[in-house]
Amino acid sequence: MIKRALIVLLCVSGVWAFWPGAGIKYAVVDVRSGMTARDVLLSLQNEKLLSVPYPFLLWTRLRGAGPRLKLGRYRLSLGRSSFWIIDDLIAGRTLKTSVVVPEGFASWQIADRLVEAKVCDGDQFKRVVAAEKLEGFLFPATYDFDFGIDPAQAAHLLKANFDRRWTPEMESQAASMGWGKRETVTLASILEREAVDRAELPTISSVYHNRLKRKILLQADPTVQFALGYWKSRLTYDDYRKTISPYNTYLHAGLPPGPISNPGLDAIKAALWPAQTEYLYFVADDEGKHTFTTNYRDHTNKVNQRNKKNQGTKRIPTSKKGRS
Repeated sequence: MIKRALIVLLCVSGVWAFWPGAGIKYAVVDVRSGMTARDVLLSLQNEKLLSVPYPFLLWTRLRGAGPRLKLGRYRLSLGRSSFWIIDDLIAGRTLKTSVVVPEGFASWQIADRLVEAKVCDGDQFKRVVAAEKLEGFLFPATYDFDFGIDPAQAAHLLKANFDRRWTPEMESQAASMGWGKRETVTLASILEREAVDRAELPTISSVYHNRLKRKILLQADPTVQFALGYWKSRLTYDDYRKTISPYNTYLHAGLPPGPISNPGLDAIKAALWPAQTEYLYFVADDEGKHTFTTNYRDHTNKVNQRNKKNQGTKRIPTSKKGRS
């Protein structure tokens, strides 16, 4: 009789220890950098996930789980046993925060999104990007981040995605033009900020390639906006002439020193494989689409027609512009 009772007790204890739990109520626990197993235990107890500490501490020791607990935010059933909670923490079954990084965002815009989603510190993210020169290489996509991820890890995750997209064919095409990865992405970043209709990307690219070949100033508005530090909706004559920066392509010939935004794959391909045209100018209409011309007289006529239709829009400078 006693033997049978012991067997039943052992079976019940085994089920109690290893039952994964199927409660309908949940609690959220954050495992942050620097937390020990006892700190995690305290958080679990505060959320009423565990009533007694001993099973958790026992399984932590037996499984050597202390240094293996993954950082992040966990959603755990109130009926979950210590064994399976530790299993969740070792495996890193965390809640993810989804963040969309659109094409053409600059690093400061990405930082703002990460802050809004409570992923990481935005200022630290921007410092990492600046120190490692990652502007332009933070690939636009939808990302699932762990809560409290290190800002450097977040930046490197985006950069790793770019590295996967950059192909040997792209490398070869860039080299055939006398460019490297950075020059390619720099032009792509300008295209990404210029194009509203993505079908125009190769044609806009052809304008800038043609101007580079002829040693004509690029005069790309987004480069001035980048130099100002924000995407200004309408630039003034003073912006063009008084924004002293190597990124101002109204004052400095050739490509700017580096990317001004983070381009997507279409823009990168357009930078490498532009349309074959003779265009040197383009002007935007009310919807952001462009009219392309091969000479300054036609370009000026198109600009004047646009401005006459929309009284009060800015007048282009007297210099020959790539766009207005």
